[in-house]
This record gives sequence, structure tokens and C-alpha cells, in this order.
Amino acid sequence: MSVFVFPGQGSQYVGMFSEFLDKEEFKDYFERVKEVVGEDFIKKVQEGPEDVLRDTRISQPGIFIVSAILSDYLMENGVIPKYLVGHSLGEYSAFYAGKVFNFETGLKLIKKRAEVMSSVAERVDGGMWAVIGDLSEIEESLMELQKEEIPLWAANYNAPSQLVLSGKKEAFEIWYSKMKNKVKKVVPLSVSGPFHSPLMREAEEIFKSYLENIEFSDPKTYIVSSTTGDVVKSKEEAKEILVKQFTSSVRWIDAINKLTDLGERIFIEVGPGKVLQGLIKKIDFNVKVLGVEKVEDLEKIRGEL
Repeated sequence: MSVFVFPGQGSQYVGMFSEFLDKEEFKDYFERVKEVVGEDFIKKVQEGPEDVLRDTRISQPGIFIVSAILSDYLMENGVIPKYLVGHSLGEYSAFYAGKVFNFETGLKLIKKRAEVMSSVAERVDGGMWAVIGDLSEIEESLMELQKEEIPLWAANYNAPSQLVLSGKKEAFEIWYSKMKNKVKKVVPLSVSGPFHSPLMREAEEIFKSYLENIEFSDPKTYIVSSTTGDVVKSKEEAKEILVKQFTSSVRWIDAINKLTDLGERIFIEVGPGKVLQGLIKKIDFNVKVLGVEKVEDLEKIRGEL
């Protein structure tokens, strides 16, 4: 048995639908994509340029579409996961694969999520920064800032030495001036706002109201949430997680540790890119980590399994 792992924003690339668009077996997905997000959307993903795909409203549905198609394809061909886990946006792919909602509902939810996030982010001069360094030292420095009500928070606990910060740009400058000699590396992320921070509270409220009228089902496969670090037990809990995501940290280390504690040793990243494969290896180098982003990867996976 294995764990399907679903990537979040940042794993998108120009032309990521090429593998699927001309194949008859995937035609129905793209018919529904045209209905929900429009025909022009497919053209933007396929032709770019890269800057276009940095737009949350393009990257988020695009990543979900690839992950959803691939997880269906794997399961239809006999690769059945015991657990599912997604990084931030990837939780939507995990919930789809776990039959919490169907493809069309997932697309509509992500379309709304991306619109709300973009709209609120435009009014907040914020950003996100990946930081390599000592986790406890960085956390301590953030606690000191928050005592002074300087708006910067830990957004993603990605790996034992990698944390993503989120907040106001001037807050980050204050933090960096104090910590530049104590951290190994800082990389600004190409996102449009301070996601996974209290600055997204307005987006959380709008989305919560929208979710009230959407039908969910209880998960049909075990799902571990990267928002709570625990197994998702019900449709009600799934809804709470998607709301909580806006202002809560991504607890990726906790989620992977939970899965290894449950005895899981094979992780398959399902979707564009290889980011999560690297992070999982940093959390536990004893596990086997594989990836599927193309149809032909199925045979390689079968060989490994």
C-alpha cells in the first residue's frame, strides 16, 4: 500500500496539460474545465508565459486538474492508495481522490478560493518567503516580533530546516535585518499575497459563507490533513479544514510524521512537479518516494511497487 501526495501552488508550469489534452480518455475532464473556468483558461495554461501561471486564479485550478486526472488514472489502473495527503491547495486534490466531492465541485471550489485569495491579497501589501535555517531559532524570532504586533508568521512547516514565512513586506524587512546572519538562505516566493496568515481573515469569512451551500461526503479513503496533521474523519471536518486553511499554517512535517507513525513507507507525488518528493526525503530519508506527472509514469510506479 502507499500514500498519494498532492502538490500545492508553485508546482505549476507552462504546458502542463499537454500530456492529456489530445487523449480521448481525458476529454470529459476538459469539457468540464471549459464549463467551469472557460476555454481561454486552457490556452493560458498551455501557452503561458510563466507570469500568467503565477496568477493564483490560473495556477490553482491548473494544478488540481492535473492531480485529479492522474489520481483517477492510477486508481483505475490498480494503484490504490491507503492514505491521501495534500500540501495546502493539494488538500482539494486529496479530498477529490477520497470522494469528498466530485471533479466539477472541486473546480468550482478552487475557482472561488483563488478569486477570494486574489481579491483580499490585492488589498494587503504582503508576501511569502522560504527560509532555510534552524526551525526553533526562527520560531523564537517570530514570537518576539508578534509581541510587538509586527505582522509576520510561520506559514508552512515544510521540512526540519525549511520554513515559509508570511506577512507584511515591511514586517519581513524588520525580521530579516535581525536574522540575516542567522539563516542560511531566504527565497521570496512568487505568490500574490500573505497566504496562511491572519491577514487572510476576510478571505476565510467569505469562503466559509460560500461553503455552506456545497454538498460534501464523508471520505472513502483515509486522508491526513496538512492543516491539522491528523486523519480527517468526516465531511464536516473536511469543510472546517478548507476554511481554516486561509489563516492556518501548513503542517507538512506533522502530516508526514503522522503517516510514517501509521506505518506508511511509500509516498507517490501525484501531479505536476517534484517539490514534495524532496521535502518528504528531508523529513524521513528512510521512506521510498516516487512521482507521477505523466501517463507513462504508471509503468515505472508499477515496477517500483
